[in-house]
Amino acid sequence: MKLGRRWLITVIALSLLPFVSIKPTHAAPFQPGQIFVAFGGNQIAQISPPYTATDVTYFGAGYSFATSAVNLQGGGVALDENGYLYVTFGTGDAWRGIVKIDPNSRSAVKTITVGTSPDFRGIAAKDGKVAVATDNGIYVYDTNLSNLQQIQPPSSLTKTYRDVAFDDAGNLYALHQKRVDRYKLVGGTYQYDGTVVSGLGDAVAIAFDGAGNLYVVDRSGQQVRKFVRVGDGFSGPTNITRPEGITVGALFGIGYEPGINTFFVVNISSTQTELLKFSPSDTTMSVVFSSNAITNVRWLAVYPTPEPATAVFLIAGLGWLVRRVRRKA
Repeated sequence: MKLGRRWLITVIALSLLPFVSIKPTHAAPFQPGQIFVAFGGNQIAQISPPYTATDVTYFGAGYSFATSAVNLQGGGVALDENGYLYVTFGTGDAWRGIVKIDPNSRSAVKTITVGTSPDFRGIAAKDGKVAVATDNGIYVYDTNLSNLQQIQPPSSLTKTYRDVAFDDAGNLYALHQKRVDRYKLVGGTYQYDGTVVSGLGDAVAIAFDGAGNLYVVDRSGQQVRKFVRVGDGFSGPTNITRPEGITVGALFGIGYEPGINTFFVVNISSTQTELLKFSPSDTTMSVVFSSNAITNVRWLAVYPTPEPATAVFLIAGLGWLVRRVRRKA
């Protein structure tokens, strides 16, 4: 009887382990909650909680990022599930490409170039795939940066994209200045599935929250526009505005931190960068960081912390099951 009880408890515990650790965490120096931006021509800033001036680590990437706030060449950043950082580069006549950076050494472990065109812009990494927005469609790579697919929208749509994002279902979303297109994975390749949002003004970045709602950074309106998922589509938008004290610069990159259900957005100018935050229920952002040492940032990436709620509920449920088994024994 005791053996059966112990066997049951062991089986339950092992079955719950994959769910308790929702997101892996990596060894130092990359840690959950850190925010990464490429800026200033060839620098990367690693901004750690609580996001003060003393919580910033700078490291040179050895690659050229765009130095103008309006330039969309390079500066896209993304983190994969193992903590590797991917950054797009290329300015002016320089070659375009991606550099993959090791989280322990902060050094490049893989670099690819594609010539002087197309412009590599926003980038996203998820489930072994790395997608890049360009002014000539979307490029999809594996984590070793081997080319998997070049995606083009239907000929009736312009193919100039600015940012990309994956949802939790593995669908790929591509942001044009005025619309968001969706591509679904069918038979190992991404296929166009329609435009899900249109009528945007000067959109530059996109992200999803844990509920699958879509957030679009509108540079011309200086706000983030939230589109609520309804079935297979989206409704809205509702708008999240900059704080009243922020009247200069422009909103650009956005990243979601699932562990604290918070979005981070950069407000950029040629002289400084503010880091703003908001929750999905907010209508106004707040300032969490400001620096005149970081300029002309575009996209950002947030290293996610574990989502605590699921783990807490599963552990509590395991405790209840153990007590029930003991009582019956």
